[in-house]
Amino acid sequence: MTNRVLTETLEITELARICPVAEPPTPSADPGVEALVNRALAAQRDIEAWSEARIEALLHALASAVATHAYQLAVATVTETGMGNVRDKALKNSVASAGVCAAMAGQIGNGQIGFDRERQVAEMATPVGVVLGLVPATHPVATFIFKVLIALKGRNAIILSPSRRTRQVSHQVGVLIQQVLRDGGAPIHLVQWLGTGSAREATIALMSHRHVALVLATGGKAMVQAAYRSGKPAIGVGPGNAPVLISADADLEHAARSIVLSKSFDNGLICGAENHLVVETSARERLIDELIRQGAAVLTRAESARFRDAAVDPSTQRLMPPIVGQNATALARLAGIERPYGIQLLVIPTEIVASGNYLAAEKLAPVVSLFTVADSDEGMRVCRALLDVDGAGHTAIIHSRDTCLIERFAMLPVSRILVNSPATQGLMGLTTGLVPSLTLGCGTWGGASTTNSVTYRDLLNITRVAYYTPGQA
Repeated sequence: MTNRVLTETLEITELARICPVAEPPTPSADPGVEALVNRALAAQRDIEAWSEARIEALLHALASAVATHAYQLAVATVTETGMGNVRDKALKNSVASAGVCAAMAGQIGNGQIGFDRERQVAEMATPVGVVLGLVPATHPVATFIFKVLIALKGRNAIILSPSRRTRQVSHQVGVLIQQVLRDGGAPIHLVQWLGTGSAREATIALMSHRHVALVLATGGKAMVQAAYRSGKPAIGVGPGNAPVLISADADLEHAARSIVLSKSFDNGLICGAENHLVVETSARERLIDELIRQGAAVLTRAESARFRDAAVDPSTQRLMPPIVGQNATALARLAGIERPYGIQLLVIPTEIVASGNYLAAEKLAPVVSLFTVADSDEGMRVCRALLDVDGAGHTAIIHSRDTCLIERFAMLPVSRILVNSPATQGLMGLTTGLVPSLTLGCGTWGGASTTNSVTYRDLLNITRVAYYTPGQA
C-alpha cells in the first residue's frame, strides 16, 4: 500500500470516528488485500452449509495437529521472540488448541442453536463472514489457533495479522493449519495470514474493508484502539493489571503457592496474571514467609532501588521492553539480587498507587508489587485504585474464606473475579469453570465491547424467531 493510500485510510477512519456513516468511502484498493479478502469470501461460502459433524471433525484435526506440535512451536516462538519459556508456552499451545476444541465439542455453531419452549422463541445462528484477527507477539501460536478454531466453528473465514516479531513462527503454524484444511477437504483460504511486506498497512486496510465483517483484536493498545476506530464491528481487549486481595482469613500457603505458580508462568506474559498483592497487615509477615518458601524473593528497599534503576525506563516509568517475558532469575541477576534458592518471582513492596509508579501498572514479567492495608475495606479501595491506573475491566483475584467479603469484592469493575485460584491457570479454565479463551473482554470499564471470555458465539449473527402466542397482547 502506498503512503498516499495509507493516509487516505487513516483520514477516512478518523472521519468515521468523528461523524460515523453507514458505509464510509473505500480508498483505492490494494491488490494484495483485495485478493486476500476475495479468497476468504469464496472459502467461507464453501463451508457455510457444512454439517456440525463435518465441522467438528475438521476442528478436531486442526487442534490435534497444533497440540502434537505444541512443544516444537513453543521452541520456535521463544527462539524468535526471546520472551517466555518453552515449557509453559507448550502447555498454553495445547490448551488453546485441544482444550478449546474440547470445550466447543457437541455445541452447535450454525442453524438453530436454541429454542425456548415457554416463550416460543428460537435462536438461529449464521456466520458473520470474514473475520480479521490480530495476534500479539506474547502468545503468537496460542492466539493464532484459538482464533482459527472459534472462527471456523461458526463457518467463518479468518485472516490473521501476526506481530512483526513473530512472522516465522506464525508462518509455521499457518502452513500446518492449511495442510490440515487441505487434508480435510476444506478450502485452505479459510485461514490466511499476513506475512512479510507492509503488514501494518495491510492490517489497516483490512480493518476498513467492506467485506471484512468483524475485527477480533488482541495486541498492543494502539492496534486495539485502531480496531475500534475503524468503523467495523470489533471485539477488543484491554491491558491486564490484576490486583489480588489477600484477607487475614485466607489459606496463606495456598495463596502463596498460587501466586508464584501463576505469575511465573511463561515468565509473567499472561496479561490476566497477578500484578499486585494487597494484603491485610495481620497476614503480611505470614504471607511473606510462604512466598519465600515457594521461591519468591521479597526485595529490600535497597534491592528495589537497584531493580528500578536496571529495569525501568525513566521516561515512561514502565518496565523496559527487554525486561518483558524474562525469567525471575535473570531479572534478579540484572539487579544484583541473590538468594540461596532458585528465584521464581520478584515481590517488591510499595505504598504508592499512582500512574507515575511502575509498580502500580501492568508488568509482563515475573514481578509483583506488595501493598499492605489495614483491613479488607482499605484493601478493596486500593484494588479499585490500581484498576484505575491500569487494567480496568479485566480481572481481579481474592484469597479469602469469607463469603460476604467475596460478594463485596465481586462488585469491583472487572469482567472476571477469581476466588482462591491462581489467575493464569484459572483464566485458562484449568483451576476454575471458566471457558478457555485467549481473548478476554474488559467491558465498557476497559473501553471494550464485551465482558465475555470470547468464544465462537461472539462470532455469530443470531436471529431470534418469535412465534405468535395468543393472549400475550
